[in-house]
Amino acid sequence: MRKTMPYYLIGAVLFLTGWPVLQAQVPQFKPQSLERELQGVGPRLAFEAPDGFIWLGTDQGLGRFDGQRTEWYVMPSSETDNKVTAIGACRGQIWAGYADGRVYRESQGVFALWDIEEGLPAVPVTGIADGPDGQVWIATYGEGLYVHNGQHLYNIDEADGLPGNDIYTLHVDTSGTAWVGTDGGLSACRFEQGQKRLQHFGRKEGVPDEIVRVILPGEGEVLWLGTHSGGIARFDLGSRSCEPLLAHWPFAPINSLALFGGLELWIATEGDGLLRYHLQNGQLEAEAAGRALADSRVSNLLKDREGNLWACSLTDGLLKANRQFEFVEGPFQSIQAVMETGQGQVWVGCQEGLYTRTPQGQHFNKILDGNFLSLYDGADGKVYAGTFGSGLYILDDGGAAVAHLTAEDGLSNESILDITGQGGEIWLATLGGVNRLVPAKGQQPLQLLPQFGHHSALGTNFVYTVFSDRKGRLWLGTDGEGLSMWDGASLYNFQGTDSVSFQAVYSITEDERGHIWFSTARNGIFEYDGERFYHLAMRQGIRDLAVSSLATDALGNILIIHASGIDRLDPVSKHLIYYDEEADVKGLDPNLNAVGQGQGRTTWLGVQQKLIRYTAIGGDFSIHPSTVIKRVSVFLSPSDIRPRKRLRHDENNLAFEFVGLWYTSPEKVRYRYKLEGLDPGWIESRDQQAFYSNLPPGRYRFCVSSTENGTFNGEPEAAFAFAIAPPFWQRWWFILLAGALISGGVWYAVSLRETRQKRLAALHQEKVESQYEALKSQINPHFLFNSFNTLAGVIEESPQDAVVFVGRLADFYRNILQYREQPLIGLDEELRVLEDYAFLLHQRYGRGLELKMVGQPEGHLRIVPLALQLLVENAVKHNVIVKSRPLQIEIKIEGRQIQVSNNKQPKLTAEPSTRFGLQSLVRRYQLLAAPPVRIIDEPGLFAVVIPLLK
Repeated sequence: MRKTMPYYLIGAVLFLTGWPVLQAQVPQFKPQSLERELQGVGPRLAFEAPDGFIWLGTDQGLGRFDGQRTEWYVMPSSETDNKVTAIGACRGQIWAGYADGRVYRESQGVFALWDIEEGLPAVPVTGIADGPDGQVWIATYGEGLYVHNGQHLYNIDEADGLPGNDIYTLHVDTSGTAWVGTDGGLSACRFEQGQKRLQHFGRKEGVPDEIVRVILPGEGEVLWLGTHSGGIARFDLGSRSCEPLLAHWPFAPINSLALFGGLELWIATEGDGLLRYHLQNGQLEAEAAGRALADSRVSNLLKDREGNLWACSLTDGLLKANRQFEFVEGPFQSIQAVMETGQGQVWVGCQEGLYTRTPQGQHFNKILDGNFLSLYDGADGKVYAGTFGSGLYILDDGGAAVAHLTAEDGLSNESILDITGQGGEIWLATLGGVNRLVPAKGQQPLQLLPQFGHHSALGTNFVYTVFSDRKGRLWLGTDGEGLSMWDGASLYNFQGTDSVSFQAVYSITEDERGHIWFSTARNGIFEYDGERFYHLAMRQGIRDLAVSSLATDALGNILIIHASGIDRLDPVSKHLIYYDEEADVKGLDPNLNAVGQGQGRTTWLGVQQKLIRYTAIGGDFSIHPSTVIKRVSVFLSPSDIRPRKRLRHDENNLAFEFVGLWYTSPEKVRYRYKLEGLDPGWIESRDQQAFYSNLPPGRYRFCVSSTENGTFNGEPEAAFAFAIAPPFWQRWWFILLAGALISGGVWYAVSLRETRQKRLAALHQEKVESQYEALKSQINPHFLFNSFNTLAGVIEESPQDAVVFVGRLADFYRNILQYREQPLIGLDEELRVLEDYAFLLHQRYGRGLELKMVGQPEGHLRIVPLALQLLVENAVKHNVIVKSRPLQIEIKIEGRQIQVSNNKQPKLTAEPSTRFGLQSLVRRYQLLAAPPVRIIDEPGLFAVVIPLLK
């Protein structure tokens, strides 16, 4: 590479040599926060991916920027040095090249080292691109050019005829030709059927310098070239010829270019900051970014799909400018009118005076004192300047006053709010109505005539604005009387629609279809198509109803100026774009109708101390945010499930992450989403995530769109379709198998029920017989006789005890009648029955009978009713009971069973027994499918063990 003289010395002699360099209005470049400390070194390059993300290459890794947040990708240090030198989009993936020759490819948010049989370069990668044939081209600084045809990697270097192995830049055109810039000029490379074909272009073909550092595709078959010391050039792909644009290049080497078609070429230099080449007049503008990047090393430029201009500086970081808005410094205090003449002279009217600047001028000069409210460039070459309280000045293009008209000359009022022209006549809107001025022509003197006022059909003297449309009609915006139109013969008044009153009309403009647009004091704006009025207010996206000015730009859009900023309205689709803080046009506090059309695509806006030049940039720019679904995850896992599209039934808690890429004003983006198959309608949100839990099996489609203006009017959608599989128990084979099992189960249940019914019938029969036997045994004459005998004895000895005896006897019989119908009763209830029965037996036998309880029940246990009473009665019936040999009965509770036992001392004459009671007890437990009743009959002991049921 050649060495050149220090570039900062060149600027001192630019104007001495007559160099056509401008210093004028500049866009506002704003630093962007990348949310990461880059150790004082900004990004080297920026690349806009097809999905709209901006990828940044730094010395410390790769970043993906969405306008507010940056997601960083740092590769393992064992693989690469993480110095990103090239970024491209190939084969639907993001590719990144590094200073050590490593190449990584992205898939679903994950980068992997490109593992290729031929191996990777060992020198810096300077460019990555693919062509329509699917070939991937990789440029290096030291090893020439590589091309991958889908199977193998081939090298093209000096041995193949390449002028040099140090490649600065790479571009692949629509034919698949790879254009590279080297130390030997411009080269075209093709790889077809295993053959390498090269063509070279140098000084002989018009390339202004051997070292071509930048190649930028232009409109049509044009390549723009940036060189080391030869400036910029236009290369025609059709004729294969090169045209240098400047005879001399006194600035630093060019690092990058950005083209705004038909307007200008932005130039990033190695040490002179940003330059701008105006395509229409061939002028080169130094310090095109103002003081923001003066004398800076700008490594890369990017024009995004919205028309924003991005600059990468190793010292100043990443900066962004809205190219449409440029700011002009001047001595203004409060701008009230602005105008550019057909010769390019800019006039500014302020409260403190009138200023002007010639097309070649660097500064605004004050030419008149006074409070200037309105300006008009007359067809006669004169400038008409209206004042507040001082009448009308008529000036020539040099600023000299040709005439000064006041009330003495016929003005209805000396405060002139607006001026327009029609058919060679000048119309003045004053605080005393509308005046018509006929300029002097030949021998005919100037005429100033009152036209409309309070006593005319207009009905008011207060007129804010006058506007002449393309049909020759004159439109008047009044204070309190709405909108009026003069067609040359009659005056028509429009005071409102059926629902809204116009009242004060501030500003009027016309779109390309001939529709009239006007703003009101508090009701937003209106459109008139010649037949009816259409109202646009906050519901339609107008964010400030107090609109001070309207203007139509060179592309037919309506500019809406208000205190909150500037809005751009497409009059056909009604789509709005907001500009405020990001474009440095927030909090303007504008005066009424301080707007004026400029040359070409320019509109001038005056807002207090600021003079703004708005340029309607042509091109296929996006007017909607680009909505991207970043990730779909299950249970917030970091992995992306989108490649699968069919999920298991338990993967039904989903998180959707999305973003609306709108770099013009990223903080303005709002979202709406819905899950088709679940949500009945759209859900609006500011969040960039949506969560759905416990989704049932089925097919779904998640849709999301974003808006920058609060209204969803034609915004494109991003969508992801997926399905959640049913669990195995909802599959056909399982349902068929389950049906068979259920059928078998039903048959088994019916059979079991029939068996159970038979068992219950038998149990009922046993219970009835048992109850009968128990009742019969208790009410037999012997029991009653013995009981009454005992009662008689107690009555004689203790009448009070007799009362107790009678009560316990009654309780005993009442419990028998109460519990005998139940299949099971609580153990505590059974023990209370036994307690009453034992009391009666003790009254009869005294010390001859000993009944002892052992253990406590655990929990609520149940037992067949009257089972214990039956067993105690059985022991009393078949054994001798005397005081000398008492009958010992023990009732012992152990866990889930109870044992009734007694010592055996049988009577000499056995009582007749049917053994029905004990057998019935055993059968009843069998019918209840309970554990069996155990009978223990041993020498000296008889016991029965009964299970206790839950």
